[in-house]
Amino acid sequence: PVQRSSGVAAQSYGASRLGGMGGTEGPITPISSLNMYQSQWTVKARVTGKSDVRTWSNARGEGSLFSFEILDNSGTDLRCTCFKEAVDKFYNLLEVDKVYTLTGGRLKVANMQYNTCKSNFECTFDQNAEIRRVDDDGAIQQNVYDFTRIGDLESIEPNKNVDLLAYARHVSPVGTVISKKSGQELFKCEITLVDDSNAEVRFTVWGDKAKSAETDFANTPMVAVKGARVSDFGGRSVGSISGTNITKNPRHPEAQRLASWWSQGGSSGQNVVSMSKSGPGGGRVVPFHERKTVASIRTEQLGHGEQPDWLTFRATINFIKKDKEGGPWYTACSKQEDPCNGRPKATQTTDGYWHCDRCNETRPDCLRRYIFSFTVIDDTSTTWASVFDENALVLLGGVTADDLNRKCFSEDYDTDYFENIFANAGFTEWLFKCKVKKEIFGDEERVKTSVYQMTPLNYAEESKNLLTAIQKMNIC
Repeated sequence: PVQRSSGVAAQSYGASRLGGMGGTEGPITPISSLNMYQSQWTVKARVTGKSDVRTWSNARGEGSLFSFEILDNSGTDLRCTCFKEAVDKFYNLLEVDKVYTLTGGRLKVANMQYNTCKSNFECTFDQNAEIRRVDDDGAIQQNVYDFTRIGDLESIEPNKNVDLLAYARHVSPVGTVISKKSGQELFKCEITLVDDSNAEVRFTVWGDKAKSAETDFANTPMVAVKGARVSDFGGRSVGSISGTNITKNPRHPEAQRLASWWSQGGSSGQNVVSMSKSGPGGGRVVPFHERKTVASIRTEQLGHGEQPDWLTFRATINFIKKDKEGGPWYTACSKQEDPCNGRPKATQTTDGYWHCDRCNETRPDCLRRYIFSFTVIDDTSTTWASVFDENALVLLGGVTADDLNRKCFSEDYDTDYFENIFANAGFTEWLFKCKVKKEIFGDEERVKTSVYQMTPLNYAEESKNLLTAIQKMNIC
């Protein structure tokens, strides 16, 4: 299916119309109809996001690139990339929220690990492509969103991408970090987002977005964030990645609802809970009426559906299974940038280095990350639960797996230190937030409980919450 372009006067940059005006009419192909067997096509689309220019250097050479996302009136968006000469030709031409016709792109299958667009393809434009700015007739919406409320982020698994509609309540001063990969200084800025779920979350932006954040987000604007990456460090937080788009004062039907909440008291910040804290184990303390018991995993048949179930309960750790050969951890890739972020397994090679299949790199060291299980008990039942590195650090007082390996698995094996670390963690009481999901182990079906957050009990606050809960029961 094709549509005819409007034929309006247009600014044109490309192989045959560099810097010229006007252009020939031609068939417009919907992005949803693109396929790799088409040799020539033209799309008419709105630019919904554009990255900074980045440079690269490897054994095959060096150059620059930038990516941008486009959306047409079929409701499908497409990620595009320009390299080398195309960067100089098209970067300044392309503006977010403007409409263009684009011809001469090359399609390939999308890498969904980094691509948040709906199209199954990605597109590359070189210096021979033709990109023309055209009049905006309003037929193409500003962007396509699937908004998640901030108060629901606890139920989103880490490393998933979400869209948020919120107010930028606070902007922290711009800071810098040193990239472990390149050694270069990176700019970062943390923005506090709040919405009408009465919850707020820390949103980290990088690069040029960070440098201009204090100006861009002044005066608490409403923002629509598309494709932010969820993290479980410090409860829940979100961060920008290469495909993240941020739109101020978006044109969206849900914007009116949020604006009404803000004007009717939401801007005061009262009764707002933070999903982000300064370290692991942070986040909102779940009130009594939202909690369950350990026995409810069995009695309510949790974890047996297609999607995992989530529950929060208060329980005591009464046994820790720590005696795994080589230590209660696994060896992870030490690369902290995408696509690894210090998580995939690394395998030791015969020459003593560590190889990661995810990034296909070999490094001189690895990163040990905790993975073990324990049993928890409350007054209704007991169950096994698996715990991973972030929450294990909370449980073990911040002692890292690498530290424990050096002290206890070297030539001077310190058995007492190892045993004491875990003994101090036993018979402690926590508020657990867990994911429950049925899995297949061999030929056997089991319901697996995984800890996603564990919070030390504040007994003073627990007592206040208990009194509040009793008062609501209207007991005479």
